This record gives sequence, structure tokens and C-alpha cells, in this order.
Amino acid sequence: MKTAPRNRLIIIEFRTVAEDGYGGEVEAWIEYCRAYAAVYYGTGKEQREAAQVSGSQAASFEILSDGKSRAVSVINHRVSFDGATWNIIAKQDLGLNEGVRITAIREAA
Repeated sequence: MKTAPRNRLIIIEFRTVAEDGYGGEVEAWIEYCRAYAAVYYGTGKEQREAAQVSGSQAASFEILSDGKSRAVSVINHRVSFDGATWNIIAKQDLGLNEGVRITAIREAA
């Protein structure tokens, strides 16, 4: 299988907690890093199942491996791409210095 070029810019965001004006806590997302990614959308079957269940779309983003990309977590990070936010559901290291694959779901608007 030939790999796709990493030619799509994605932004990985980090979850943080900020204080609102009343002393309460509010979840906020800040930019963690930017990376060029090869984007692979889910198969036709996955797309049909997602549409039937919740109107979501799956995609995998393959980015270069570095300290920041290896530290991405399912709980504290998300992807901003193509005008939408994508909730990370899996992360896989592809090998030493080969890359990182992030699998995420975009909810339908």
C-alpha cells in the first residue's frame, strides 16, 4: 500500500480548565501543535454505519513522529481539521521515527 503525502495541515488542541468570572471552572481548548498529515477517511461501510448511528465521520491522520505527537492522548487532545473538531478515539505509534496515526470521529453538525 502506497502512503499518501502529508499535505493537509491539522491543529492538535489540548484540553485545559480555565476560571470563569464567577470563580467556576470552564473547559477550554488551546493549540498544542500544528502538523502536516496524510488523511484517510473511513471505508464506505464505516461511513454508512456512522451515518445510521449518529451522523459521524471517521478519519485517520498520519503525522510525523516527534516528542509532541507521541505525547498526544485520547483524553486530553482533539484534532481541528477541515472546519470541524475531531474527537480522538485511538492513537498508534507506527514505529521509531516513522509516524503517529491518530484516529478520530467528527460529529455531524
